[in-house]
Parts: sequence; structure tokens; C-alpha cells
Amino acid sequence: MNMEELEAKVIAFLPNLAKALIILFIGLLFAKIAKKALKKFEVNVVKKTKTEIDDIIFPFAEKLIIYAIYASAIIQALKQLYVPSKYLVAITILVFGVIIVNLLDKFLDQVQHKLVKKTTSKLDDVVFPLFRRVLKYSILIIVLLMSLQTLGIQVTAALAGMGIAGLAISLAAKDTLANIIAGIFIIVDQPFTVGDRIEIWNAPKGTSTWGDVIDIGLRSTKIRTTDNIVIVIPNAEIAKRDVINYTAISPKIRIRIPVGISYDSDLKKAEEIMLKIAKETKGVVSKPEPKVIVKEFGESSIDLELRVGIENARERRNITSEISRRIKEEFDKHGIEIPYPKRHVIIEDKSKS
Repeated sequence: MNMEELEAKVIAFLPNLAKALIILFIGLLFAKIAKKALKKFEVNVVKKTKTEIDDIIFPFAEKLIIYAIYASAIIQALKQLYVPSKYLVAITILVFGVIIVNLLDKFLDQVQHKLVKKTTSKLDDVVFPLFRRVLKYSILIIVLLMSLQTLGIQVTAALAGMGIAGLAISLAAKDTLANIIAGIFIIVDQPFTVGDRIEIWNAPKGTSTWGDVIDIGLRSTKIRTTDNIVIVIPNAEIAKRDVINYTAISPKIRIRIPVGISYDSDLKKAEEIMLKIAKETKGVVSKPEPKVIVKEFGESSIDLELRVGIENARERRNITSEISRRIKEEFDKHGIEIPYPKRHVIIEDKSKS
């Protein structure tokens, strides 16, 4: 191509470029006028209504109209530049798709903060953000596939590949899905809530996790122990274990303290000492009254159990320790023995018989 041909093409292109620029200018001017009119309508009409939903919807409807004017002006300008129609359609789908997704996401964010957060249920606080993300990315994928289809690109193979990839991801993320499902059931069923003092038993090992619930998420639950250590437990694991909730109904609970005394000790005196200590201990309630029961006659001791109600379940271990310590001190003063297992072995001398 020589300079004369290039110059001729540039000269022929200039009128179209001028038309495109004029269209863009008109679009910007029209958008500015529309913005002022919509703002006036918002002040005079929308803000004066008693409902809150129109205050949420209108700003996004306003932005959608303005963005639509901008996008239409750009597309009409591109037409003047003889951009192939299939590219124009693809660009149109992409532009409007991204605009709609962006506005929809912002709208749902406002709904979440102004409406969802005000409900008493915790389920929508967890499920709504998940729904929001799924909807956003689903629309974006559909918009992208439609644009590719418009350009003549076959999306069937891509969809098949996405199906295989989805299967692989679901298999790899099965533990995460199990935790999410368990998390939803925990939020709905509410065996415990944030602030509860709970104990989660690991039956096979005979151990437990004890502390206050500080967060319940979709994937895991966080518990702060009495040592101020935060333990993160997957929700699927919690679903498999026994959960003891000490504060679900009331912080008041009854504790049981096992005590063994020797067969030679004064049983009545031991009971009196245990009851006196229980009544004097801070944090023990008067009703139900403390009581001592004889559980059984063991191999080396009479096994007693002191049952007392306490004001705060969070003080269970401290009160148990205090009562146990004082019982030991008082038993020592009164000559009441707390025995350890003993065996009397008798060896018979058969040579004398």
C-alpha cells in the first residue's frame, strides 16, 4: 500500500470517525440530562415514601439507566466505524452482562446489610452471601458463553470440559462440602449458639474439647478454651460427636464430685463435712440443696458422690477443685481416710500341714 492509497483511506474514514465522536458526545450529554432528572425524581418522590425497599432499588435502577445510555452510545459509535456485527453483538452482551452483574451484586449487598442482618435467624446471614456469589458467577459464565457463541466459537466442548472439571472439583472438595452441609444443619438446628459453653466429646479417644463458642461458620466452628486458646473444629467432625451444652437453657448446672472413704471411717461425719463445705463454697446455689449419696461399696472404699448446683457452668472446674481440696483438708483433720486400692495377700505354708 502506497502513501496515496493510505491517505485516501484515512480521508474516507474521517467522516465515519466524526459521526462516531458526535454519537459519543450526544450519549454523554443525554446521560448527564437523564442523571439530573433521575436525581430530582429520587428527591421528590422516592425519598418521601415510607417503604425502605425503593430506597434500595432506585439508586441501582438509576445507575443501570445511565450505564445503558453510555453502552448504547459506544455501540452505535462502533457501528459507524464498520466493526463487524458479530463483534458488536459479542461486545454488547459482555458490556451489558458485566453492568447487570455489577449492579445486581451491589444491590444484593445492600439487601444483605439493610434487611438480612435485621432478621433474628442466623441461617440467612450465612446462606445469603453464598447465594449471592453463586448467582454472580453463574450469570458471568452464561454471559461469557453467549459472547463466545456469537463469535462462532463452539461452546459444547467447553461445557463438556467444565462438567468433567466440576466432577473432579466436587470429588476433591467432598470434605469441604460435608463441612458446609453440617454447618447449615448446625445453624438451623442450633444445638449451640455463639457464647454457649460447650463440651465436644471424642468418644473413641475418651477426650473432649471444652470452651466457649466464639464463631459458627459454614466450614468450621471456633471454640475458645479456658486457657484462652482458640480451637477450630470442622463442622463435619462436630456432627459425628456428642455435644454437651452447659448454658443452652440456663448457666446453672449440677455437678457431681466422687469421694471415697475407708470402711473404718465415720460415714455420717463424712457426709456432714461434705455438705457443710458445699454450702460454704462460693458459687454453689441453695436450691437444689447439696446432697450426698452412697453410690456403692467398692473393693477398697465406700464410694460417695456429692451433688451440688452451681450458679455458673463456666466455674464448674474451679468449684470442683475448691470443694475437693477442702474435703481433703477436713477429712485429714477428722481422721477420715481416703483410701487407695489395697490387696491383702495371704501365703499359705503348705509344708506345715
